[in-house]
Amino acid sequence: MSKTNLGLVEYCKSKISLPTIYMLSGFGRVLRHSDVDRRIAAGCQHTIRNEATIRKGVGKFVFDCVGLIKGYMWETAPGTVVYKTIDGQYVSNSDDNVRGMYAKATEKGIFESMPDLPGSLVFTADLGHVGVYIGTINGVKQYIESTPAFQLWGVGQTNETQRKWAYWGKYYLIEYLEPPKKVYTIVRGDTLGRIAPKFNMTWQELYELNKDVIGSDPNKIEVGMMLRLDPNIVFVDKPREVIVEKIVEVEKPLDITMSQDGVTVKIVKG
Repeated sequence: MSKTNLGLVEYCKSKISLPTIYMLSGFGRVLRHSDVDRRIAAGCQHTIRNEATIRKGVGKFVFDCVGLIKGYMWETAPGTVVYKTIDGQYVSNSDDNVRGMYAKATEKGIFESMPDLPGSLVFTADLGHVGVYIGTINGVKQYIESTPAFQLWGVGQTNETQRKWAYWGKYYLIEYLEPPKKVYTIVRGDTLGRIAPKFNMTWQELYELNKDVIGSDPNKIEVGMMLRLDPNIVFVDKPREVIVEKIVEVEKPLDITMSQDGVTVKIVKG
């Protein structure tokens, strides 16, 4: 499946920087006056009530909430969207409304059970609105949605303080992948030369990313040491995980305290 959750996140982020307008039935094409006329003729009360605002968006890319997800699946270039067509193939059951997306989700549940997986869809309690979870900033969950709320009137980024979501789901036409690892914890037997190829790096590149953690000698790495794999990761101190590799049974009572790099471990055996 070529459409993934990570691709959906990048697509949504790309729309934030473009001029967009919210109108029901929009899925990423450029809005024309005839599109507005058609919605009014069909009796769309939301379009009728907000006609003046929507017409100011003529020439912009038009989305409704669910159209943001459809646009990702159907778009071939910005503004060029082939209805119900994914990667050149017609997919007849790819035009779902919000309820349909939730109903067809391969995994779903109440919002509190949502995994920390960017690209998951989030839904309001009435299943009348959908957004896309994109991750956290300073511990606050972030979303991208197309909405007339919050004075956005188009595609924008919101957070968990602005809207209460009730459900989450994985849409059935999207493959859900785990985001790339950003931190690696060294285990016994590791060297930079063994670690780096796992993440498509040379050992020199990995070392340059982590000089502040490793120090002047790239051969002096220790079990539990944490290395960044992403240059955007900032460590406030030399990070370590305490790893207990082996517990040896002893016959005598044991009471040992060990300290290293500010980490204290107390082992007691009665």
